Amino acid sequence: MITPTSYANWGFKVFDRRRDEVEPLLAQALDEGRALEVGLYFHDPATHDCLNSLLPDSGCLLNTHLDHRRLNVFALDDSDLVAQLRRQIENSLQWGASYGINHLSAFTLTSRAEFQPALEQRLLEHLQILNRLCREYRFPIHIENTYHDIDLYRRIFLSIDRQDLDHLHFCFDFGHAKVWSMRPLHAWFDFLAHLEGSGKRLHFHLHTNRGLSDEHLSFVEAEWMELCDIDEYTAPWNSFEALSIIEQRFPDARKVMEVPPGEARENLQRVIEEIGHIGRRDRKKSA
Repeated sequence: MITPTSYANWGFKVFDRRRDEVEPLLAQALDEGRALEVGLYFHDPATHDCLNSLLPDSGCLLNTHLDHRRLNVFALDDSDLVAQLRRQIENSLQWGASYGINHLSAFTLTSRAEFQPALEQRLLEHLQILNRLCREYRFPIHIENTYHDIDLYRRIFLSIDRQDLDHLHFCFDFGHAKVWSMRPLHAWFDFLAHLEGSGKRLHFHLHTNRGLSDEHLSFVEAEWMELCDIDEYTAPWNSFEALSIIEQRFPDARKVMEVPPGEARENLQRVIEEIGHIGRRDRKKSA
């Protein structure tokens, strides 16, 4: 069984709706001192009452996920949306969140070469707006990989470094990279190591899929479907070995499971058990 001290930076993601699903995971995260992410997408009053009563001053390893459908980076030329983003940051701070997650866009952006300079300039201008807000509130935001391949994120973070946008960091989504990137997982790991080496902090969203769409399958279900074996994305590792590599290479980063709430506890239990088994196996080999 998971103990309160085992892999405390691994945890759950919940949404601000369906209090009956959220409350048990919230209680476990608080009881075990485990990482928790709250998605601010639905604004359900009953769920917010629960979050308002339990999260402030809890000391939870908490971050929020801002409403990326409306308040993503690409949309921040709208002053009304910037005001809404400000309110979500204030809400996050009231609960005790130490940072937030956001997306570059709510949809796929152009991949045509002739439009890349204009796209990157627009994103940079909006990232500057976002970083000013982050500095004002002392609330960092991690940009999550979504519909684009690794090269766009390389260029964006090069611009972030050049412009000293010091409150912007990175969130790696394991499942998104499988669907929307043509690059293997080990290339993403190298990119993440580069970001960390340059002073950027990391956060992980962990779930998987069949490679066709962003399904958010748990690793328990994926194992039953025989989807955790080595494939072109994860090679030379299977999915559990890849998760173990994430813990080994990026031990300080929080890792949250983006899976159906009804499978969340069993999924986390299974993943932590398998990571422990892989670690013991590798130590025996090295000895």
